[in-house]
Amino acid sequence: MGEIVSIQIAQLKAARPEAADNTARERMMALRERRAAWGRAIRQRRLDHGFTTRSLADTVGLPSPTLVSAIESGRGRLPDGVLAGWALAIGMEPSDFAAGYLSAFEPDAFAALRPSQEEGRPA
Repeated sequence: MGEIVSIQIAQLKAARPEAADNTARERMMALRERRAAWGRAIRQRRLDHGFTTRSLADTVGLPSPTLVSAIESGRGRLPDGVLAGWALAIGMEPSDFAAGYLSAFEPDAFAALRPSQEEGRPA
């Protein structure tokens, strides 16, 4: 009986890293989807405001339209100094644009900035 328990414990210990890996993979996949969804939303706003990737890049001071595409696909990050200009160009308040970006790319930081509903203080 003790041998069976030892084997089961060993199997559980061996399974934990895999379970942790699966959880980490699931979190990463969810984060990628969140980033892609945010990117699709800002891409649609760009199109609604008549910008091409080139014209938006020129407007906000990006050196290349491929950076716009990378950000809109959820694969790229905003370089310093372009957030407010990008937001205003596509008809958004910079704070709303920043909140969406932070929620998609830095969800832990975004959550830390939001007040806890239960205690009325940062979570």
